[in-house]
Amino acid sequence: MNKYLIKIYGLLIVAVAMVGCEEELVVDDVTNGTTRGAVLRTITPIAANEIAVGAESSEVVFDVTLEEQDAQNGDLLESVDVFATFTDNSPDNGDTTGATVGSEVLLRSIPASEWTDGPFGLPRYNLVITAGDFYSAFGLAGDNIFGGDNFTTRLQLNLTDGRTFSVNNAGSIITGGFFNSPFQYITPTVCPVEADEFVGAYALTSQTPGVLGFNVFASDLVADISAGDTSVDRMFMYQYLPDAGVGQGPVPFRFQLVCNTIIIPNAQPTGLQCSSGLLVGPAPSGTLGSYTTGDDSVFTLVFTDNINSDCGEGPVDVTAVFTKQ
Repeated sequence: MNKYLIKIYGLLIVAVAMVGCEEELVVDDVTNGTTRGAVLRTITPIAANEIAVGAESSEVVFDVTLEEQDAQNGDLLESVDVFATFTDNSPDNGDTTGATVGSEVLLRSIPASEWTDGPFGLPRYNLVITAGDFYSAFGLAGDNIFGGDNFTTRLQLNLTDGRTFSVNNAGSIITGGFFNSPFQYITPTVCPVEADEFVGAYALTSQTPGVLGFNVFASDLVADISAGDTSVDRMFMYQYLPDAGVGQGPVPFRFQLVCNTIIIPNAQPTGLQCSSGLLVGPAPSGTLGSYTTGDDSVFTLVFTDNINSDCGEGPVDVTAVFTKQ
């Protein structure tokens, strides 16, 4: 077991050194992106980005303000195409027979003439999508969808010089960080959770260990859980594999409360790595954590530690119970 700790220690030092050496290159990438490319910035916070089970057609389920930036301060903007995809993750809980599933559909095209100048002189547009927009695009009704289903909205920025930008040709320096230009958003189908539910102090009890036999969480951890971007998003900070004694800083653990099941977003970094990185994510068996609607006294997380088999170790399913204090 010690040989794996040596790997983790050594590669942590290497990773820190590499970050220091690459800072200048990252700055160069940002500069190059603003002079040669174009971005669609998300002006935060996003006003809405979830759809409730059985939502009425008129309900706004996606609402975001966008800002376009290019080498000529917006003069290259021709239009933005809005595409959507429906993913049915709950085939046993809703009849989607005849629906368009998995195929991308063009919702609308927004010409430059519909954009207005923002506070910095750059074009801005408030993109609003209703439940009815999604329903009609995919041949759905409110009772066809259930918790876990989702709609993906993809934006394509078209410039007057013929170039286009979207998720397929936008690097991570553009999609995240300062520019915050993801070009793609996922709208989950949810059973709404009250803002004061599943937040605050929760004592954690680990039922199973993680990679290398270590507990993923500290045995005495009391998690301070807070709400996220939507009514079902929750997160808390923790130190990964504290018994390993590596001494890394805290990282966020994120999860979603979806109609009495708990979904773990994929590939969450832990702050440790041997090569590809020790990541946590959903259990490969498909097993989900659980909670009870209207009762936030206790819930269970089920997830996989080391989903990419880093450090020569295979993935490990982990279960932890959280009890409100």
